[in-house]
Amino acid sequence: MEPKRITRSYRGYPEEAQTSYAADAKKMAKDGWYPISERYEPGTWGCLAFTVALLLCFILVGILIFFYLIIVKPRGTLYVTYEARAVSHISVDTQPGRGEKICPDCAETIKEKAKVCRYCGYRFN
Repeated sequence: MEPKRITRSYRGYPEEAQTSYAADAKKMAKDGWYPISERYEPGTWGCLAFTVALLLCFILVGILIFFYLIIVKPRGTLYVTYEARAVSHISVDTQPGRGEKICPDCAETIKEKAKVCRYCGYRFN
């Protein structure tokens, strides 16, 4: 049987999209969904924006709009694919290996010096 998978998208600049994704990943993990892939696609201006700017180039404002479209990049989209897995509970007697610690939010084993959990984005103080 094929595992259940869903794909979610988070719009914004890379930092904004990553922040939204990290917050949502925690909620999804509680329901048994774990990210298996992610990719970020930068945004693009549509053909209409450049056509309007080109037509307005006869006026000084059009030239300014055209430069704005070239310099400022629009927001992109981060696509994350989640896969459903059985929710497993960590037992009390399970100890992390040497140089490792357990994330209190998602219970995954990570490196002891990690400041952010790579699985759920939990920040350690």
